[in-house]
Amino acid sequence: MNQGIVSLMKFLKPYILIKDPKEVLKEYRQLRNEIDARCTQLHREHKNHTQCRKGCSGCCMDFRLLPVEFHYILNQIINKRVEVNLVHEKGECVFLVNDTCSIYEHRPVICRSHGLPILFTDEKFNNLSLTFCPLNFKDVPDDYFSLENSYDQDTYNQKLFSINQSFIKTFQDEQYAEKQMIEMSRLVGCLG
Repeated sequence: MNQGIVSLMKFLKPYILIKDPKEVLKEYRQLRNEIDARCTQLHREHKNHTQCRKGCSGCCMDFRLLPVEFHYILNQIINKRVEVNLVHEKGECVFLVNDTCSIYEHRPVICRSHGLPILFTDEKFNNLSLTFCPLNFKDVPDDYFSLENSYDQDTYNQKLFSINQSFIKTFQDEQYAEKQMIEMSRLVGCLG
């Protein structure tokens, strides 16, 4: 068993596992790689219309994560020296230190799509909506956006939710509810 999984297993010690979560975490990593590839493509396509760059932190906040993502990130940072901002406003990301993400390489999926045009369906699943940072896309016509040049958040969230369902089933005592989310800031309490 590799060192990262050993660290994860130490954290999960109070939980009883019915199978090794390593394969589910591998599925999460594959999805994250797919999302990274899509986001990189979209960032390149929209580079002339976005203001996003190092030091821009308007989108950074204490997001709530699905358990699979929380545990994956924990597994990646638990044995590393990670800077945290202990003097932050409620709702701000604790990993935002001097306008720089201290876990950038391991940041959650939601952080990877910041700045892009994001398509999603409304809560009643009736309408497709588009959102993006108000600093971006100031000089584009209304018909600039399409399904092809936007990030389809629902598709990736469905895949993430499915992987999470497999992950929470690895816990014999059902430690996590089906739609349970964990504040990202709770990662700090797990670091040594």
